[in-house]
Amino acid sequence: MLSLVSACSPPATTPRAGDDEREPFYLKGQDHVRQLNHDEAINAFHKALELNPQSAAAHKELGILYEKHKSDPAAAIYHYRRYLKLAPSSPLARDIQDRVAGCQIDLVEEMKRSGSIDLRRKEITDLQAKLVQLDQQCATLKHENEVLRQRLQTVNPALANLVPAPPAPAAPTSAQSKAAEKSAKVATTATAGSPRKHTIGPSENPSSIARRYGIRTQDLLAANPGVDPKRLTIGQSLALPVRP
Repeated sequence: MLSLVSACSPPATTPRAGDDEREPFYLKGQDHVRQLNHDEAINAFHKALELNPQSAAAHKELGILYEKHKSDPAAAIYHYRRYLKLAPSSPLARDIQDRVAGCQIDLVEEMKRSGSIDLRRKEITDLQAKLVQLDQQCATLKHENEVLRQRLQTVNPALANLVPAPPAPAAPTSAQSKAAEKSAKVATTATAGSPRKHTIGPSENPSSIARRYGIRTQDLLAANPGVDPKRLTIGQSLALPVRP
């Protein structure tokens, strides 16, 4: 029976009409309003909205504060419209609508005084003028290109339809040039018919040496019959076989 009653009861978190006006931060905000402490009142009503974003009463109070005491018509319009959306059938709805209309007039006047409207109009006009100028330049370039092509067609028809040559490849860097020179030296040594030698360096073995000169490991070992491949020493000289 208890569970049935609980199931039929409305959720405890669902706000009822008038609950937002009994919320502690809302009450604190009204206290600040009576004390003419408008900044603290705004902070309190915003905290009330953090706890209950559906608080129409808090939106109404914030709208009045922003309109009457902060001279911020844009913020006032926002909170008034939120109030009208949350409480469309409120007896204050007509008065709030009139306040919205008044704030809109104030907002336009504020924009006129600040010159922002004229500034935006000037920016738009300048942009339109630049677009017209760019269109004219583009048309001029197209016309000049067509005139030059026709003249070239008259002088040399074969050149009139030539496709521009692709850009030349970038010059190799010094590191690339040195690497190419080293490869060329190795290739020249590898193809020479005279006997060649290789001095063993650190961490080298027959396989790595053979890969370096593009020869087979067994050919390298055959060219050095008296050398033990497992006992190579740094500075030791190996004969390199001549490739056919």
